[in-house]
Formats: sequence, structure tokens, C-alpha cells
Amino acid sequence: MRQLHKIIGFALSLLVLASFNSIVWAQESGMAGVAGKVRTVSGEPLTGVSVVLQEAKRVAVTDASGNFELTGLAPGDYTLQFSFIGFETAEQSISLRPSQRLEVNRQLREKSFEMKGVEIIGKSATREVNEQPYAVTAISTKELQNSTSDAKEVLNRVAGVRVLEEGGLGSNLTFSLNGFSGDQVKFFLDGIPMDNFGTSLQMSDIPVNTIDRIEVYKGVVPVWLGTDALGGAVNIITNRKANFLDASYSIGSFNTHRLSLNGAYTNPTTGYTFRGNVNYNYSDNNYRVLVPIRQGSNIVDTTEVERFHDRYRSGTVKLETGWVNQKFADNLLFGVIATGNDKQVQTGATMNSVYGGILSNSQSVVPTFRYSKEDLLVDGLNLSLYTAYNITKSEVIDTLRGVTYNWLGEATYTPGSNNGELSRTFTKFDDNEFNSQLNAGYTLSPKHSLAFNYALSDFRRETFDSENPDRIENQFPKSLTKQVLGLAYKFDPNEKWSTTLFSKAYFLHARTSKLYDFALETQRTEALESSKQNFGYGLATTYFVLPQLQLKASYEHTYRMPWATELFGDGLFVLPNPDLGPEQSDNLNAGATYGFKLGNDHQLNLESSFIYRDAKDLIYQVVKVGSPLTNYENLSETRTLGVEGSLRYGWREMLRLGGNFTFQNITDQAEFVYNESYTGTGYQRNFQRGYRLPNTPYMFGNANAGLTFRNGLVPGAVWNVNYFYNYVEQYFLSWAELGSRDSKKVIPTQSSHNLELSGSFREGRYNVAIECRNLTDALLYDKYYLQKPGRAFYLKFRYLL
Repeated sequence: MRQLHKIIGFALSLLVLASFNSIVWAQESGMAGVAGKVRTVSGEPLTGVSVVLQEAKRVAVTDASGNFELTGLAPGDYTLQFSFIGFETAEQSISLRPSQRLEVNRQLREKSFEMKGVEIIGKSATREVNEQPYAVTAISTKELQNSTSDAKEVLNRVAGVRVLEEGGLGSNLTFSLNGFSGDQVKFFLDGIPMDNFGTSLQMSDIPVNTIDRIEVYKGVVPVWLGTDALGGAVNIITNRKANFLDASYSIGSFNTHRLSLNGAYTNPTTGYTFRGNVNYNYSDNNYRVLVPIRQGSNIVDTTEVERFHDRYRSGTVKLETGWVNQKFADNLLFGVIATGNDKQVQTGATMNSVYGGILSNSQSVVPTFRYSKEDLLVDGLNLSLYTAYNITKSEVIDTLRGVTYNWLGEATYTPGSNNGELSRTFTKFDDNEFNSQLNAGYTLSPKHSLAFNYALSDFRRETFDSENPDRIENQFPKSLTKQVLGLAYKFDPNEKWSTTLFSKAYFLHARTSKLYDFALETQRTEALESSKQNFGYGLATTYFVLPQLQLKASYEHTYRMPWATELFGDGLFVLPNPDLGPEQSDNLNAGATYGFKLGNDHQLNLESSFIYRDAKDLIYQVVKVGSPLTNYENLSETRTLGVEGSLRYGWREMLRLGGNFTFQNITDQAEFVYNESYTGTGYQRNFQRGYRLPNTPYMFGNANAGLTFRNGLVPGAVWNVNYFYNYVEQYFLSWAELGSRDSKKVIPTQSSHNLELSGSFREGRYNVAIECRNLTDALLYDKYYLQKPGRAFYLKFRYLL
């Protein structure tokens, strides 16, 4: 962590220097300039807006983030005119002083009109994503930029999504999307796979003010993402403004501290850019939990105690430099990501076991290269390439000998014992991964286009346990190579109808080891090598019955290859399973969206979809209620039938109401299962057939309400009050057919309430927010009855330049 602190300090200096450079550049020679951002009234950036400085006859056009800039202006009085198809034209008078760089931010009000029988409506980036033929939800984070939320909190409010946590900040997360979870759902940052970013860069480590929007693809995944996701994908789009500085700091319950610094400088003439962000997270996670107190194997009491060995800290530095918007490239960027974390381990897969000395840590350095160019060599040919090499070193430490802890933090010593708390180990992992993704697209005509993707991931691990240097399984190489090829054809016969046909090919090659003939005289560990090839295909189509009513449907026959943790384990609580095979699924989504206005003040949006999944060899996590260990296995056949719907209402720019509801019936459908045992190996009747998968929420929902007040208490101030409600119906912790009616293990019905107040001053430059999470201090659980934090308070300060 000491090295990471140095890196963070260096990055802070570079970002501040870049910010000063941008200010100095605008003040050269006493000339003035004007810059700003154009948004919709709902806060989403508008691309392609014409900004005209009438007296000087100068014109600028907003970029993908809604930014514009005009420089080299003589001091004086001017009129700015903002115009964009589908929005009302606006004008604003300005006065420029010598060497002044004036910031002008403007909102344009949407309008609709008829032109030769066709209604034209201006569209934001978020709306354009939502109108794709795929089952996709795009969430703009504009209204949450000042909140203490992170990517995890935002995603947990989306229909069909549940983020299952093992505890507080930094705990392991499982993302569930329409019942699929773990690596079945893939994550991307600006279209770049996050598989190789290290364990210290996950959803809970990304603050909301670094995010522009989040795209959630449910079931069917577009070819251009280049992945073998089974259940969907999440693409987090970060702030890509040309020149800015965004700094925030928050403090909260359980000694939680979070720092975020983001900035960019771009020279508009040469296109040279430098951008970066720094995130730091710390928490003691010492919240109170309700637990059994054991003496030996007996439970002697149940009481509320404070977690005593759950500290988490992480840091991330992400830097990029290169050129943008030039003839030779739209983006030519070289970067590096450096992340590190260390974590005290309080529990295993369940809370039946508690630890006071187990530790884990990880450090990653990831050099990156990114290139993209539209109309490369010929019109209509677009190319993008991303390449990264991940170097990760991590440790799992369990070196206390003959010591066990209870939930009171009391240690029991066993003289002469060499056993660790779980399994004495000091294991070091050296992971190296090469990741590359190539996308090419060609527009044949306005109605026909092609897209091609090739993604390569090559993962290699070396393991050494200094407490057990002769461990046989560590002597064998562990590697995993995945290749995904995709080809898509898009047909747009008219403005109302769009259809995409696609196919994908998946290739996997794995090398590991396997234990044979356990507990027999012939027991041995041998090298295991396997290769798999699979082919998938699909279709996505959408049709606008009315300009406000969209129908969409998508289908995909897809595969997902097992990933490193599932095959090799994690050296602590996750055991290896080299026999895991690829999982496959037929995914079908059908839905409709309808949005309309009542007068000029009321906006209503409705969305609903039907979900069908038929999965074979589903990779799922096996957990026994009384054991801290877990592993992954294939489940022969499962089926998901579900519906989800959402409603959003807005009144002027003051009131926001919304809610969503999800029901997903995920059941085991295999008639027979293969069983290996000492009494007989072979197929046997599946007594779990027809029962829901355990530890998987099947009915849940969210609701929210927001109010915006302007010019209250302080002139020009903007105040926001937001309320969030979350509901989860009771569900079974283990298979429903196990145990008697009174002894079945369940996670109870849960309701949680979050309340947030934020204020923004000086046109958004200074911001402050206070939030209360779990307002009623309810008992909340996830992932095998692991208790989450109770009532907590957070305060955040943010500065934006």
C-alpha cells in the first residue's frame, strides 16, 4: 500500500498541474474565451448542438459529452445562440473581460413538431441506448452526481438486478441479472472488459460522480462487446469531457472515508489530451451483527456484537495520455491502471465461522492501449482496438497457529497445534493476463451495415505456498485462453424498424491439475488439459408503432466458458473444480416502452418485458450452511420465467417519481442427475426438480421520489431531496425440499429506506450531500444469510471545475 500511496500522490500532482495548464492556456495574450456544457432539462448531455457567437460569427459544436469551447475572443459583449433539431433555440447575452474564460452551461427544452408527416424528437445519449433493439436499460447518473452512491448502489435500483453483498465496503459482490450471477454477467468500463482490472476495482470502488451513465444489457449481448456472457452485460460509461476537474471526499459511519479525483486537459488545436482519476476507499466495517456465540460446538447465546476484523482499504490510479479527434485517429491513447487493496477477512461463505487473523491483499499494474477511427481509409469503415496486459500479485494469509476466535473477539489457544484458523497457508499468486479486443464496422448503405469483433484473453497463474511448499497441485501450470469471434448484420428498412442478426464462436483452452481416486491407494494428482469450441447465434429487432411506443424482442443461443476462480479456486474459501464445463442458454426477451407528455409539465414513461431463459450446465455456487468453503458446479438444466416493469413520472423540473418490480421463477428442470459416490456412481432421479434455485431472490422491487428546489436559502442554489426504497421477498437459503416445514432455512422479507439531501452552489461548482442509508436500521441479509450494515450516515463534499 505504501507504493500505492506514492502513485496516488504523483497522480494528484499531475491532475492538478493539468488543470492549471488548461486555465493558463485559455488566458494567453489577454484574449478571452467561453466554454460550457449543453444538457437536456433532465440533465443528460446533448451532442451536436450548434453554439453560435453571433457578433463574432464564430461557431462551435458540442462533443459527445455536451461540451463546447470558443477561444481567442476580443473582450466585449456578445450573444450566444444554442440550436439543435428537436429542441427549442435559446439565446444568452454574455460579457467578456480581458483574459477571462467564461463558463456558460445551458439546458435546452425538448420539443416535437411535424415535418412532412414525420415527428422529429431530439434524443440524448441515454435515450439512444434505450432505443436499441436489445433488452437494455441505460441509467443517467446526472441527478446522482453529488450523492454518496457508487456504481453498486445505482445498479441495485434497476429492474431485474440484485447486487448480493457479503458485508460492508470492499466485501465480495455477486451481481444477479434476471437470475444469472457471477461471471455469467460481464462488466465493461467504457466498452473495455473489467476482467483484468484487479480485485480492487469493482463496482463498490467506483464513485458515482466519475460515471456519465450505466448501460445494462439483459440476456442478449451485442457483438461489439465481444464477450461470452450468458446472462447479460453492464457497460459503465465514465465522464469523457475534454477539460475538467472533479474532486470529492466523503466520510461516514464505520470510519468510512472515500476520496475521488478526476480530471482532464485537452488541447483543442493539437488534440493532445491527458486524463486520469484517482479513487481511495477505507472502512473499518465495524458494524453490529446478530450472531450465535459458541463454546466448542455448542451455541450458548445469541447476541449483537461489533465486527472486529473486517477493515478494507483500496486505491486506484488510472491515467491516459495521447491524441483525440485528429485525422489519424479519433482516439490514440496510452494508459496505465494501478490498483491495490488489503482486506481483513471476518467470515467465510457463511457467518457460522468467524476469523480474527486471516488477511488477503492484491496489487495490479495494467498498461493499456486504445485506438479508434471512424471512416478509416474509406467512408463507412470504423475500427477500434483495445489491448491491456495485467500483472497482478496477491496473497492469502492464514498463519495463526492453534488459534480460534468467537464473535466476541475472544481467542482460544490450542497448545501444540499447527493448524491455521481455516487451513494454514501463506499463498502467493502471480497472475498475468493479456486481453485484446478488436471491433470493425462497415456501412454498406443507409439500410445495411456489418460489424465484426474478435476478443482474446490469455490468463496464466503461478502459485506458491510458503507454509506448504510441496503442495502438489501448485506444481502444475494453470492457464486459461479464451477467444470470442462475432459477426453481425444490421438491417434498417425504415426509421421505424431495425433488426440485427449475429453469430458468435467461442474457443477455450485450459490447463490445470486434478485429483484422482481420492482416499484410495491409487490416489494421485495429474495434469489436466482441455479444449472446448461452441457456436452461438441470435437476433434483435425493434419497431416503433408510434413515435412514443416502441416494441422490441431479442433472442440468443449463447455459451459461457468457466473463468479462473471457478476452475482454479481462490486459495481460501473457493475450492477448485477442474471438471467444470461450459454453460449454455437460450435467452428470449420481449418488451415494450411507452413515453408521453401531458401538457408541457408532465412526463410519464412505462416499460415492461417478459423474460425466458433455458440454461444447460449452469455454473452455480455450492454452499453448505455449516461450512465456510464453497465451490462451483454445473447444474444440468434450469429454466427462468419472469416479468419486470418500471414506471417513471416527472413534473416540470421539480418532482420525480419512479419504481420497478421484478418476478423471476428460476427452477431446476433436470429429470435425472449424475452422482458420484462410494455406494454407486451413475444417474439418479433429481428430487430437486421443479424447485427454485436456493439463495436467489425471486421477487423484489424499488421505488424512488425526488424533489428539486432552486434559489432556496442561498441565491442560485439548487437543492435536491431523494428517497429510495428497496423490497425483497423472503426466499430459501437452501433447496426448498430439504428439511421439515419448521426447519427450512430462509432469508426473511426485507425492506430498506435511504434518504439523501444535497445542495449545489455557484452553478454547480461547490456541492455538499448528506445521506442516511437503512433509515429504519432493519436487519438486511444477502448471500447465505450474511448480514449487511445497519443504519449509516455519510457526508460528501464535491468541487467541480
